[in-house]
Amino acid sequence: MRAVDGVSLSVGRGRTLGIVGESGCGKSVLSLSVMRLLPPNGRIASGRVLLDGTDLAGLPHSAMRKVRGGRVAMIFQEPMTSLNPVHTVGFQIVEALAVHTEHPAAALRDRAIEALRRVRIPAPERRFHEYPHQLSGGMRQRVMIAMALSCEPSLLIADEPTTALDVTVQAEILDLLRTLQQESGMAIILITHDLGVVAEMADDVAVMYAGRIVEQAPAASLFADPQHPYTLGLLSSIPRLDEDAARLPAIAGRVPAPHALPPGCRFNPRCVFAAERCRAEVPALRPLDDTHAVACHLAPVELHAAA
Repeated sequence: MRAVDGVSLSVGRGRTLGIVGESGCGKSVLSLSVMRLLPPNGRIASGRVLLDGTDLAGLPHSAMRKVRGGRVAMIFQEPMTSLNPVHTVGFQIVEALAVHTEHPAAALRDRAIEALRRVRIPAPERRFHEYPHQLSGGMRQRVMIAMALSCEPSLLIADEPTTALDVTVQAEILDLLRTLQQESGMAIILITHDLGVVAEMADDVAVMYAGRIVEQAPAASLFADPQHPYTLGLLSSIPRLDEDAARLPAIAGRVPAPHALPPGCRFNPRCVFAAERCRAEVPALRPLDDTHAVACHLAPVELHAAA
């Protein structure tokens, strides 16, 4: 079965691409494919992953190890399970620096402490010697960011970087990522189901559903003029301060499993606009203009007329 099917994306230097969708849509599998970190029962069946013209999908394992963590880094979804509990956070950052940089061994500790200071961890010299369980969730997330950025990657993949953080810490983490991006010019792929985070951070947005891209546009265009019923449903479920409090509309049903996909459009069993064509034909991702693409038989005129 295909967890990710025919996805095509690009992100430029200094820009942020947001990938949104419910759990089970293939966002994390997509990011692990870029990193070549799929589990043993997963593989890239076809396609390319191009970084400055180099196809990462075709690199030998030894060459990919030099890229992973160096030129391409990742902030994983849950820092408590991603950090090694039996080593200090300083040891883990030093290990990454030792593998991917040519700094002398004596300088690695100072570089690691500077990485902790850069992500605004107080008393970094002391935190260097602490274990993950001694840090709060926000601190562990900052350690993950410090480790990911210590080797100055060209591309940073942030998979739910603010999960389980309170709104104050979330705002600090996002501000930190934005500042570090401005300083280094790195590209960011931001994976989340929080559309508020996307609105604040992303230049471009790709909406995923059941392993495919169903809508792709600049962030401003997507929020101003969503074209796919799934995107409309996601945006409708966000509470608004300028409207009276009411029960938020929900998208009925759930994301289908990869081995039980419906015929036609994969969203059709949950779509309030679905027609016979939607149940029979798979819609292609087609351009509506130079920057906006959607995979829906009804977009643009018919969908808005139905709405």
